[in-house]
Amino acid sequence: MRIKMLIVLTVVVLLSGCSKGDRIKGSSEIDWVDFVKINGVSYSGSWDRVIKNPSQVTTEIVGKVDFKVADVVTNPDYRIKDGDAAFLEKGTPLYRVEGFKTNEVIAAMDEASIGGYRIYVEDDFTKNVRQSYKDINKDKIERIELFRLENVKPYRTLSDSEAKRFIHLLESGKNTQNYTPQNKEGDPEYYKVVYYTDQPIAYAFSLADDGVEVFFSPGDTRIVDKEIRTLIQP
Repeated sequence: MRIKMLIVLTVVVLLSGCSKGDRIKGSSEIDWVDFVKINGVSYSGSWDRVIKNPSQVTTEIVGKVDFKVADVVTNPDYRIKDGDAAFLEKGTPLYRVEGFKTNEVIAAMDEASIGGYRIYVEDDFTKNVRQSYKDINKDKIERIELFRLENVKPYRTLSDSEAKRFIHLLESGKNTQNYTPQNKEGDPEYYKVVYYTDQPIAYAFSLADDGVEVFFSPGDTRIVDKEIRTLIQP
C-alpha cells in the first residue's frame, strides 16, 4: 500500500474543523490532507515522524477504514464520519502503538514508509510529539540513518564520531532566507535524514545537494559545509 504524500497543495483543506462539527471547508476541487477518523477521534498522518522500533506497533486493531474520501468526495461541505480516511484504502486496519494511548497515536501498515508503518497522531496531541530540528536534543542522538528519496531502507547509518561530525557540520551551517538551487541542469539530489534518540518516535527531515551547495530547511534554508558530502555519499 502506498500512501499519497501531498507536497504542494493548490487548494488547502484544513482539518481543524473536524473537532468543531467535522466539516471540511474548501472549494469543489479538494486536495485532501492525510487524515483518518476512528472511534470519534481525528488523526493526521505525519511525514516527519518515524517509529523508532516497528515492534512498538502491536497487533491490536483499534479500528478499520470504512471509506476512502480522496477522488470520491467533491462536496466541500462533506462532513467527516467515523471510519473515513483521505488516502487509506477501505478495510485498512489501524493498530495500537506501545507507549501511547489509542486516542493519541495509532499506525497503519505502509510499505512506502520507513519502518513499514505510517504514524497517525491525534490532532490535539500533535503538539506533544511535534518536533522541529532545533528542538531535538542532539546529545541524546543514538544513530542517524540516511535514505535516498522514496527508499525505505537506509543506505548508510551514522553513529558515534560520524554522527557527531554530521551534527557539527549541520550546526555550523549558514542560514539564508532566499536561497535558489544553483544547478540549472536538473533537480537537486534529495536525501531523507532520520535522527533516533531515546524517544519512541524519531524525527525525519530532508537534505538536498544541488551540485553547488548542500542545504536543508530547519527554519530558514541553511547552507551546509560541503564536507558533509563525505558522510552523505554512499
